[in-house]
Amino acid sequence: MYRVIEIGHVIAAPYAGEILTHLGFEVIKVEPLQGDPTRSDDVLEDTMFIFNNRGKKSIALDLKKEKGKEILARLIKNSHVLIENLSPNSMERLGFTDEFLFGINPSLVYCSIKGYPKGEYENLPAFGTIIEAISGIMEANDKARLPASITDMSSSTYCVITILWALLMGRPGHYRVNIVQSDLAWLGYYLIAYQKMRKTFEGGKDELPFWAPYELFSSLEGREFYLAINDNNKWSRLCKILGLEELLNDERFKTNADRVKNRKVLHEILQDRFCKMKFNEIISLLRSNDIPVSEMNRIQDLVGAKFAEWERIDDNILVPKLPLIGSLEGKKAPKLGENTREILLNLGYSEDDIKKFAEEKVIKLSNYYV
Repeated sequence: MYRVIEIGHVIAAPYAGEILTHLGFEVIKVEPLQGDPTRSDDVLEDTMFIFNNRGKKSIALDLKKEKGKEILARLIKNSHVLIENLSPNSMERLGFTDEFLFGINPSLVYCSIKGYPKGEYENLPAFGTIIEAISGIMEANDKARLPASITDMSSSTYCVITILWALLMGRPGHYRVNIVQSDLAWLGYYLIAYQKMRKTFEGGKDELPFWAPYELFSSLEGREFYLAINDNNKWSRLCKILGLEELLNDERFKTNADRVKNRKVLHEILQDRFCKMKFNEIISLLRSNDIPVSEMNRIQDLVGAKFAEWERIDDNILVPKLPLIGSLEGKKAPKLGENTREILLNLGYSEDDIKKFAEEKVIKLSNYYV
């Protein structure tokens, strides 16, 4: 089994570690004695920590102390992968330079997640929403931040891809994933479109700016649903099943470009028809005619939804399964320092060593702290 050392906090490195845990890697989370800050948030409580750390092992170390660094060095020496998302140059300041790390473990695959590439911007704060602002993602989304932690989690996924590639290809080394680059990648064809067409697309709305009708509508009962028409064949079928064949000969709606240009009036025409139909009738009619449509779910509607796969943390909490091979069914996030003793014994330290480390506050044990 591959062993991964995760020196991370909040989202970027922890979620990368969580993906690897799901895939069957042994992931050891190295935490400060006070723990990852997401263990206790005065708004989110521990929900962020639970999602990003299920199935891992936790060792609590004070890396400002030489004995804490010695323990980490021994741990890295006996591992395959190292992930970190500390502030720039933190690892180097702790003494864990590339020269040192590859000196003790030449086969190490090491991936750092940072906000920006090395250079002018590298020392700027790497909060997800700050990066969404500078990367253009926020402007493209009508100045709204992305929900949850999509920006950070995107970089986590690229980190995992990099690690798996390095292991598969037998390419140890220090790799770097920049969060801002992950956001820019999402805007890839928007950036090409601007360069080729000098055109930008407005975001932050339910409607897709380059296809129509491709947006939300509502039924007789006021229930919302999303309709997605991306070609003329679907447009033709939609008009026929709704009894709106006259729209097929309307010059305003002949092509998709026409429909996008005249989206507002088209929306009004279709909405006038839909508001006379019941929700279930609309969904059944459109789906039976191969027209892409979906109900508009709220967060409170989603837990346990039959269209998704779920895993349990305990009897009361469901978590969406990661779309990967493997499972975290029943796995919980570790208590702070829960596996410190086990890990240290595995590294060759004695019970007396462990007791002394605890007394000197180099480590924290989940059930013993002097």
